[in-house]
Amino acid sequence: MRIHRVRVDGQTFVLRPDQDVAALKKKVVRAAREGAGFVKFKTVGRSTISVLITAQVGVRFESIHAAPEQVEEWEQHPPSIDLDIPEHLLDYEQVL
Repeated sequence: MRIHRVRVDGQTFVLRPDQDVAALKKKVVRAAREGAGFVKFKTVGRSTISVLITAQVGVRFESIHAAPEQVEEWEQHPPSIDLDIPEHLLDYEQVL
């Protein structure tokens, strides 16, 4: 099963299979061109998400294959939406 993910400002969301990805991409581009705007999309395991898109916000779309069972699991236990940053990189005193 092909699923789509979108990463916005460091957070990754798994899009619902019925989400129109082409239309979503157009909405993201339009919001960035207009200076800013909220864009809504449907996600697996979460409610509808609304994110503020500006020209400075990076948005990445990704298509992957996943078993239907995995998508069902995500409905029950959604994957983390935050970046997984190794603990040692969060200690700024050691990095600097």
